[in-house]
Amino acid sequence: MSDRRKACPDFDLRLSMIRQHAITVSGTWFLWINILFSAFILGRNYFSPESLAAGPHHPRHLLEISMVLILALSAAVIFILRMAPDQQAPWLSKLTHWTMFCLSGLWALCFYVFIASGDVRIVFPFSALLIFTALISLYFDGRVLLSFTLPVWIVILVCNFVYPTTLTALNAILYVLMAALFESGRRILRSWFVLAIRREQENVDLINQLKLLANRDPLTGIANRRSFQLLLEKEIQRLQQTNAELTLIMLDVDHFKKYNDRYGHQAGDECLINVARCLESAARNTQDVVARFGGEEFIMLLPDTSPQQAVAIAERVKMNLQALGMEHKSSPISPFVTISQGIANCVKGTSAIRLIAQADAALY
Repeated sequence: MSDRRKACPDFDLRLSMIRQHAITVSGTWFLWINILFSAFILGRNYFSPESLAAGPHHPRHLLEISMVLILALSAAVIFILRMAPDQQAPWLSKLTHWTMFCLSGLWALCFYVFIASGDVRIVFPFSALLIFTALISLYFDGRVLLSFTLPVWIVILVCNFVYPTTLTALNAILYVLMAALFESGRRILRSWFVLAIRREQENVDLINQLKLLANRDPLTGIANRRSFQLLLEKEIQRLQQTNAELTLIMLDVDHFKKYNDRYGHQAGDECLINVARCLESAARNTQDVVARFGGEEFIMLLPDTSPQQAVAIAERVKMNLQALGMEHKSSPISPFVTISQGIANCVKGTSAIRLIAQADAALY
């Protein structure tokens, strides 16, 4: 599956965020590996028989200095990553990225010293362990992975040509095989990672779509009755705790059955969609809720609204509908589509059912 294909709207953003978080988590583990490897090199003479103990290296003490720097840098960054107050901060991933690049330079220097000194016994097994450990830790971000592995690869290959006595046909074959295994493993692991994130984002999008469908009227796209009643309960609870005002407007399309009979149900659906747009354009802000209450009935929930302000909103609804001028020749009251409106103001102690009943009574 191609990484470029957009499976869901927020896939790229989610992939970037998870990469940032993953590099700080797995990067910490890889830093511990660097500490262990560098400590082993510093003390390898204590674990080897005298016949296999390493001789002096040239340039002198450069190997020890690079290993001490790896120990100090890795320990310092681990401390920063653990103590950071915001574990999701973007600067943590940038710090880890640059740390990997610096560690790569130090390891490249280490392998240069080994090859230049003729002590090549440890180069292949150690470089292979280091590179494949980096692959396990950093496969999800190709830039970070290559910034660590490329300097090591380049130094080992160049040194093999500069110091040809260390180059053998077997070494060349082993390095080619290692490169092939590394690249194939990187591609497989990254494809699995991207696929897992894609599936996760698709599930999140599906859940959001289901929530939207559960709270929206499928015809008009505005809130449905269930969503409206939940919001009304919340506003009434807020009203009991404050001195805010709350007003409802119940609206009904006049003689809608006659409209359907004359123009057909498809035209009736278009009529309801247009009425919903009129109500939305009359609403003042995102706090005002426009909902389809059922059939040709609509309702507007108006928080922090006095009855006088609700009357002004009702007038805007009327003007918006008049501006549309939808024909309704079967109406006994007007040649155009009209609506009736009922306004009810909520006072403390009024339940949601009672408030809706008052708006309904005012409508009729």
